[in-house]
Amino acid sequence: MKKCLLFFAFLCVNFTYGQIKETFSDPNLNESPQWSGNLSAFRVNSSQQLQTAKSDSSKSVYLVTESKAATNASWQFFVQLNFSPSAANYARVYLISDKKDLNDELHGYFLQIGENGSKDSYDLFKQDGEKEELLIDGKESRAAGSKVAAWIKVTRTADGHWTLYSRNEGESSYTSEGEVTDPHPFVNSACFGLRCTYTKSRSDQFTFDDITVGPFADDNPVPLPDTPGNTGISQIGPGDILISEILFNPRKDGADFLEIYNNTGHAIDVSALSLAIIKKDSLTSIKPVSKTAYGLAPHSYLVLTTNPDNIKSEYRTENPEAFLKMTSMPAFNDDAGTVVLLADSTRIDQLTYSAKMHFALIRNPEGVSLERVSFSRPTSDPGNFRSAAGTAGFATPGYQNSQLVTEGETTEEISLSSNTFSPDNDGFEDALMIHYHFAEGGKVANIWVFNDRGIRVRYLCKNETLGQSGTITWDGLNDDNNRPPLGIYVVYIEIFDLAGHVKKYRKPCVLAAKL
Repeated sequence: MKKCLLFFAFLCVNFTYGQIKETFSDPNLNESPQWSGNLSAFRVNSSQQLQTAKSDSSKSVYLVTESKAATNASWQFFVQLNFSPSAANYARVYLISDKKDLNDELHGYFLQIGENGSKDSYDLFKQDGEKEELLIDGKESRAAGSKVAAWIKVTRTADGHWTLYSRNEGESSYTSEGEVTDPHPFVNSACFGLRCTYTKSRSDQFTFDDITVGPFADDNPVPLPDTPGNTGISQIGPGDILISEILFNPRKDGADFLEIYNNTGHAIDVSALSLAIIKKDSLTSIKPVSKTAYGLAPHSYLVLTTNPDNIKSEYRTENPEAFLKMTSMPAFNDDAGTVVLLADSTRIDQLTYSAKMHFALIRNPEGVSLERVSFSRPTSDPGNFRSAAGTAGFATPGYQNSQLVTEGETTEEISLSSNTFSPDNDGFEDALMIHYHFAEGGKVANIWVFNDRGIRVRYLCKNETLGQSGTITWDGLNDDNNRPPLGIYVVYIEIFDLAGHVKKYRKPCVLAAKL
C-alpha cells in the first residue's frame, strides 16, 4: 500500500510540475510561477501584462520558468508587438528548453515572430545546439503589418505530432498554421521561456499575457474543434450566446458580473466575444471577454467578472468552474444602462436594464441581480428580466436562474403559465405569464386585470403591438405599484387588427401567498 501511495504521489508531483497559468495579475515575477533571467528587462504594466522595459541599447533579453511539459502538452498565450517585426526585432516563445539561458546553445522548440522581408509569419522551430530547423512555416504575412497582436495555440501529442494555430486580433476563429511530426524529437524539458531581440527604438514594445501550459487533454475548459470552420470556433451569430443575468448594483466592496448562456447545441469559443456599453447612442468601453481560447459547453452558463472570488464569497456557487476572470469590464451604472454583447463587430445580444425592473417590494435592490426568465423570448421583452429570488440568495451566478420559466407549447391563442401565482420573489411562480400565439402577426392588445368584484386593479397593456407569438407578464401589482389583496382575479384581453377584427378573452387566476 505504501508503495502504491508513493507512486501515486510521484505522479501527482510530475503532473502539477508541468502546469503554468500566468495572467500577470500579480506584478511580482518571483512567485506563482517564479520567473528568472533578465528580470530588470521586463515589467508588469498597468494593464496587467508582461512588457519589456525601455533600454538604451540593442539586446536579446529573456525570462524563463520551470516547466516539464514536453509531450501530450498544450501551450497557449497572447503576444503583441507594437511594430513591424524583422530580423532585428523579433520575439521567441520557447515551449521547451533544456537550459535556463535562452541565449545559450540549447535543445528545444520555439515559436518565432519576425524574419527578413515583409511576409512575417508564425513559425515553429527546433533548436539543436547552434542548429535551428524550421518545422512549421506558418502562413505568409499573418504576422506582417505595423503591429502584431495574436493568440497562439500549440499542441504536441504523445506520439510527437505538433500543431500550430493563431488568431489575430479582430478575428473570430483560429487559423491553422500547419502541423508536423518530428522524426527525431526532444522529449525532455526544463523550462518555458520568452526571448525578445530588439533594437533600442523597439525595446519596450513587446507584450505577453495569459500564458497557459499544461496537459493536452485539458487545454480548454471543454473540447473545441481545432479545425477552423467547425462549430466550436465558427462565427457566432445573434441568439447563439444570450445575456442571462446581470449584477449592476453590487453590495459595498462587491463586484459587477454579467452571466451569459450558450443557447446552441455545440461548444463555442467565447474568446471572440466582447462586452460594451452604450453612452449617448454610441458603443463605448469595448472589452474582450478572453484573450485565449475558452470553450463554453452547450446550454451552459458562464459568469464574466473581474473578481470571481468576490462573487463566490457573496453568493451560493453551485458551479465554481463557470467563472471567467476578465482583465477589465465596462462600468455598469447602478441605476440604469445598456450592456451589449459583441462577436467581433456584430451585436449578438443587448440588454437595457434599470433599477425599476426589480421586484417592487424589495426595499434595497443593492446586491440583487436581474435574471432572465425565458431564453425563447427576446431579451428586451418587458418582464423577461426579474429580480433573482430571495430564496436563492438574490443571485445565481453560474447555474440555472431562479426565475427561469420553461415554456411548453400550446395550441391556444391565449394561455396562462399557471392559474395560480405568488409574487413573493421566492423563485416559484413569482409572476403571471400571459402567452400568446397567433397564425399571423400584426395584432394589437389591450389587457386589464379585474378583481372578483369587477373593479379594475391594473391596466396592464394599452394598444400594445404584438408579434406572432410572445409573452406578457403581470407582476401581481396594481396601478399604484402596490400588491392588491389575495384572491381571484380575471385577466381581460382584447385583441384586434387593422382590418377591424376583434377577439376577447377572459382568463381567471388566483393571486396567492404562502401560508
